[in-house]
Amino acid sequence: MRVLVIDEEFPWPLNTGKRTRSFSLTKALAERDDVSYLAYGEADSDAVRAMEACGITCHCVPPPDRRQEGPKFYAKLLMNLVSSLPYIVSSHYTERFARRLAEVHREKPYDLVVCEWSPYSIFLKSTPELKSVIVAHNIEADIWRRYEENETNPLRRWYISIQRAKVESFERNCFSWSHGATAVTDADAQVIASYGVPYPVRTVENGVDVGYFVPTESEPDPDALVFTGSMDWRPNQDAVEFFVKEVFPGIRRERPGARITVVGRRPPRSIQDLGHVDGVTITGTVDDVRPFVEEAAVFVVPLRIGGGSRLKILEAMAMGKPVLSTSVGAEGLQVTDGQDIVLADGAEAFARATLELLDDRERQRRIARAGRALVEQRYHWDRLADVLHGYLIETLARST
Repeated sequence: MRVLVIDEEFPWPLNTGKRTRSFSLTKALAERDDVSYLAYGEADSDAVRAMEACGITCHCVPPPDRRQEGPKFYAKLLMNLVSSLPYIVSSHYTERFARRLAEVHREKPYDLVVCEWSPYSIFLKSTPELKSVIVAHNIEADIWRRYEENETNPLRRWYISIQRAKVESFERNCFSWSHGATAVTDADAQVIASYGVPYPVRTVENGVDVGYFVPTESEPDPDALVFTGSMDWRPNQDAVEFFVKEVFPGIRRERPGARITVVGRRPPRSIQDLGHVDGVTITGTVDDVRPFVEEAAVFVVPLRIGGGSRLKILEAMAMGKPVLSTSVGAEGLQVTDGQDIVLADGAEAFARATLELLDDRERQRRIARAGRALVEQRYHWDRLADVLHGYLIETLARST
C-alpha cells in the first residue's frame, strides 16, 4: 500500500508529544507500507535525514512565516476576524503546499493520504479524488473551549470565543471530506462519529518506547517534582502557571525544600519569569528529558486544558515514576486512580496529594510499578501501529 502523510512539519526532533506520536507510528508504518511524507521544511535538515533513515520518502515545501510575535502576527490575528476559517487553519494554508500535494500525487499516485493533523484537512476539500484518513490528535474544539473557560482577560476571552466557534464549525465539516478518521481516545472517536461521518472511526491510542524510557536503580531526590512538555503549547503554559502560582505555595508551606523542574522547549517570557520563584527551575529546550525525570520523586501533570491523551504520562510511567495528574491531564488513558496513577483536581487538593505522595516512598514505588506494567501491556508503539495499519487497509477496501 502506498501511503502519503501530510503534516505541518517533519516530526523531528522528538521533543513534543505530537512529534513523538507521528514519528513513532509513521516509522512503524514504513516497515509495513511504502510511505512518503509531505510537510513544510527544508530538504537539508536533520528532520528529513531522520525520516529518510527510516525508509520514508520526504517531500518539502518552504514553510510560511508563523512567528507568534510582532506587528505582522497581530495583524494576521485581526485579519482572521473576517475569515470563515479558524486561525489554526488559515495560518497553515498556502497555495504552494496545495500545488505540491497535487504534483506529488500526480508523479506517484498514492492509495491513501493520511492527514496528520485535522487543520490540514483543508487540503482535502478541493481534492475529493484522493482517498484519505484524518488523524485527530485532539478534538480541537474541546481545547479551544477550555481556553475560553480558563481565560480571565476579557479581550482575549472574546477573541478566543470567536476562534472556538470557528474551530467547532470547521471540525464538524472537515471529517466529511475524508474516507476515514482515527482518534487518540474512545471519547474523541465518539465526538467525530457524532458529526455524522459515513465511516467507522477507529481509536489508535498514544504509546511509548518502553525500551528507551526505562526505570533506573538510582534513588530520586525526595523533594523533587518534575513536569515535562512543550512550553510553546498553551495548555502546558496554563498548567505550569497554575501549579507555580496556585499549587506550589501550599506545598512549600509544609515542605520548604520542595522544588519543581519544568522541562520543555520554547518557554515564553511569562514562563521564564516563573524561574525567579524559589524552588522553581525552567530549563528550556533540552536534548534528553530522561535525566530530569529520573531525578524526581513525583511526576506532576497539572493540566486544566487538553485533548487526546498525554504521552508525557506514558513516558513517566515507563521510567517507573509515580504520576500525579488532574482528571483532564489523564483523560483518554486507561488508568486507575490510586493504583497506577494519583488524580487530584483543584489547587488545594493537588497540593495535598503532592505532599502525601512525597511523604510516602513505599506508595511511590507501588504506583510506579503498576504504571510501568500498564504501559508494557497496552501502550507500546508496535501494537498500535498494527491497529493503524489495519484501519488503513479497511478504509482503502471500503472506499474502492
